[in-house]
Amino acid sequence: MGEKEEALELETRRKIFAYVSKYPGSHMRKIKRELDLAMGEIEYHLNYLEEHGLFASQMSGNKKRYYVANEVQYPDRKILGILRQKMPRKIILLVMKNEIISFGDILKELDISKSTLSFHLKKLIKSSYLEVRRKGRQKFYSVKDQKRVVQILITYKSSFVDEAVERFIDTWGELKP
Repeated sequence: MGEKEEALELETRRKIFAYVSKYPGSHMRKIKRELDLAMGEIEYHLNYLEEHGLFASQMSGNKKRYYVANEVQYPDRKILGILRQKMPRKIILLVMKNEIISFGDILKELDISKSTLSFHLKKLIKSSYLEVRRKGRQKFYSVKDQKRVVQILITYKSSFVDEAVERFIDTWGELKP
């Protein structure tokens, strides 16, 4: 029996492995909730799978996100970590749809508070997914590497339960040759 087969001998580990394979970039609490496992149990098995080389993890904000090792490469993990978060994903999709958009227009479109939007925009700029340009007193935002983000969205499309991703990919396909 190989190391992988041995590590996946338990049904719980197989379920966790299958879930993370389907939804790369999921964090512990999400996996726990979706698979209805106890916190200690999920923590133990995630650590086991990581220690035995089946999973890789990466911190994204204050959450540790899990990936099947060798299935998702490092740069993709970073983008997926951001795109797994609902509000950053909404912001990125909105900015990409408009190519360049002002703070005020994002605020109107998403109907969130200024402070919440500022928080997420700063996080996206710091993580190098958005860039900001000033025109007078206004700030305008654009996605730095649109091609790469679209590629990730298309590659992992089935792992997003957000209809906005589906609509974006459909629209993007119609707009871009």
